[in-house]
Amino acid sequence: MSILGAVRVVAILSCGLFTGFLFGDLIGTAFARPKLSASSFIQQQQIIHVHVVRILPALTLTAIASALVWLILVRARWDKAEFWLMALAVGAMAFAFALTLIVNFPINDQLMTWNPAAPPDNFREIWNPWETAHKVRTILWMAAFALEAVALGVFALPNR
Repeated sequence: MSILGAVRVVAILSCGLFTGFLFGDLIGTAFARPKLSASSFIQQQQIIHVHVVRILPALTLTAIASALVWLILVRARWDKAEFWLMALAVGAMAFAFALTLIVNFPINDQLMTWNPAAPPDNFREIWNPWETAHKVRTILWMAAFALEAVALGVFALPNR
């Protein structure tokens, strides 16, 4: 397998895994969060955060870095669709990552200071921007994954 082939595999795999995590939360846990009591909500989110913070940063950075390397490796074919699909994918991931850094991370940090036995009165107001950013970043990551899949499946395979 060529270097480009290996990079494509890593990019698709890491982007797909991260997108699947975000999508799974959006169609599952996100529906439960508004129904939980304040203390249950805080406890659940703190438990989730402690576990996902170990793997998601590495997975996210792998997805972005491998997509960027893919883009760099096909830059000589800038006039082909594969290059532009990857440029859009990298752009979507970069925007989603920036949104995560600006909105989600600070709210997560704040969440980790809350006491489930004595939640802040306005915890939902504090949390709502997190949910909005989460929906947007999930859509962006889904778009990035679709763009990578099309770049690989339609334009990167031999005889295409």
